[in-house]
Amino acid sequence: MWSPPRVFGLIVGLALLVSGGVLAASQYHHISGYESTTATVERAQVEVVAVDAAYAPDVTYTYTVDGTRYTGDNVAAGTGIITGNREKLESVLASSAGTTTVYYDPGNPGNAHLLPRYNFFPGGVLLVSGLFVLTDTLTPKLRFVRTLSSLFPIDLLERMPGVEPRTVAHAPDDPTAILENQQRWSGGGEAPIRGGAVPAVWLLCYLLMADIAIGYFWLSGWPYDLWGVLTPLVVVAGVMRLGFVTLLD
Repeated sequence: MWSPPRVFGLIVGLALLVSGGVLAASQYHHISGYESTTATVERAQVEVVAVDAAYAPDVTYTYTVDGTRYTGDNVAAGTGIITGNREKLESVLASSAGTTTVYYDPGNPGNAHLLPRYNFFPGGVLLVSGLFVLTDTLTPKLRFVRTLSSLFPIDLLERMPGVEPRTVAHAPDDPTAILENQQRWSGGGEAPIRGGAVPAVWLLCYLLMADIAIGYFWLSGWPYDLWGVLTPLVVVAGVMRLGFVTLLD
């Protein structure tokens, strides 16, 4: 039988993976269903958000769908663009000058954008987090899951399926039961994956995280979501640490 922290980690990891997958698939299905047409750019300039620090596009364009004329100002799908790279922003606006392609929602033509950018947050972040939590749950260390479980009331956690209820609330006058309960939650028990398989499982986790990031960059376009940019750095740092720890062992 799995220890309470591992049951908690399994539920959290699977919940993150399912919710992240649903959100990512929903975003892809929505944006990939957009249709395109030609738009006339009325205004395209750089707006200073903070002096010498951040810039945003100030764009207005018009387009026609089924005889109806629309005006839009969204440059990218999802959240607005704020960047410190003014040169890159100016080059994007220059390429959109005059006439350009606009992507619009066929169910709501007034919703349109110029750049088919995807948001890595929250879908991609939930997927990456779910992989990390699940791998931590299946391997011996259990550092992240144990820390995470400590943030939740034990009496609430022990209502989960597969966890025997032995909380302070059930034994308020029994110091021994309280101590045993704390020990059960502070320890991780025997891990499902042990020995030489542990580095391989963590490496697989990092490869899957990298695949998620690669898929995002492949489908999306500049300006990339900051969370999407950070994910490859996390993967590289994790693989380097995994290699270092493996050499020490």
